[in-house]
Amino acid sequence: MPKRATGLTKKGDYWQIDKQVRGYGRLCESTGTSDLEEAERHLNRRLEQIRQQLVYGVRQRRLFREAATKYLQENLHKDSIATDAIHLKQLDKWIGDVPLDQIHDGTLAAFVKHRLGEGRKRKTVNLALQVVRRICNLASRSWRDEFGKTWLETAPLITMLDTKDARPPYPLSWEEQTHLLKHLMPHLQRMVLFKVNTGNREDEVCQLRWKWEVEVPELETSVFIIPRGIVKNDEDRVVVLNRVAKSVIEECRGQHKEFVFTWKRGPKGKPTPTGSMNNTAWQDGRKAASDSYEDVFGYPAPEGFKTLHVHDLKHTFGRRLRAAGVSLETRKVLLGHKSDDITTHYSAPELLELIEAANRVCFDKSRKSPELTILKRKAG
Repeated sequence: MPKRATGLTKKGDYWQIDKQVRGYGRLCESTGTSDLEEAERHLNRRLEQIRQQLVYGVRQRRLFREAATKYLQENLHKDSIATDAIHLKQLDKWIGDVPLDQIHDGTLAAFVKHRLGEGRKRKTVNLALQVVRRICNLASRSWRDEFGKTWLETAPLITMLDTKDARPPYPLSWEEQTHLLKHLMPHLQRMVLFKVNTGNREDEVCQLRWKWEVEVPELETSVFIIPRGIVKNDEDRVVVLNRVAKSVIEECRGQHKEFVFTWKRGPKGKPTPTGSMNNTAWQDGRKAASDSYEDVFGYPAPEGFKTLHVHDLKHTFGRRLRAAGVSLETRKVLLGHKSDDITTHYSAPELLELIEAANRVCFDKSRKSPELTILKRKAG
């Protein structure tokens, strides 16, 4: 009867490696199999890898799945990690078993073709490719093995797709905004109103916290200072409140001790933070508004309205500021665009100027922005 390789012990369903290797130290890991012969082959393969590293300085080959797992574990604190995880789950079928040093445009081609064939926009595919690029860069620059070698010798040049098929922004008219709100749940109505009156991004709205509110007694109002970890351009952002945004804040006050925007599951449900605006409730409300669009406006819903993105609400705020004659410099501050200024250090007169500019886009029957409506009818 053949002698079992030393260093293998069966624990539960799988054979485990626990072996002292000269010049390396203790090797402890699961073989991932219940078959002894397969476990021995795994052990021999690992021992040979270690020998190659010790004697010849050969870099251990790692699968993309191993790198993806490390990336997710190290970035659990990121607000966007859930989205990255979705991209990596989609990628796993195509490149999960591919060694890191074999990741390039060619090995990614099948994934790209499949996603485009599903009707995904090139920009969406690029988001997944950017995660791959990030992982490869970390593997070639930061991640090191026990011998001090990087996981990857050189990061590949991953080509992003041309985004000429990107969907153009769709700013809402006042009438369309009113129509949409009628078909949304109350918690989404509040978030939409806040977004079209502040220009905040979706993450900034969903994660808005009461501790970020700062009173401005000179103006009898308050502002929110969103920390740079939440803001896309990595700068603290001051959010000023026009009349509508302030009324939304007051309506939310007292509902939750930490988060501004919450929702209740049923009449007796406890207020729960809203993790995303682009959820089933948003999509159902958008469809209902699109289906009844012709009954209200006399012509079918434009494609931009049918596929209205949450981010279009930010574009709506920006377009209305421009139509109201607000200067480019002020628009950039109100929209939270990257600036060389220290944007959290404003005097009361400067804040007053920003608030007055934001108030120019509050809903008012005398300020309907007919030009935008005419352009949309021609395009529809």
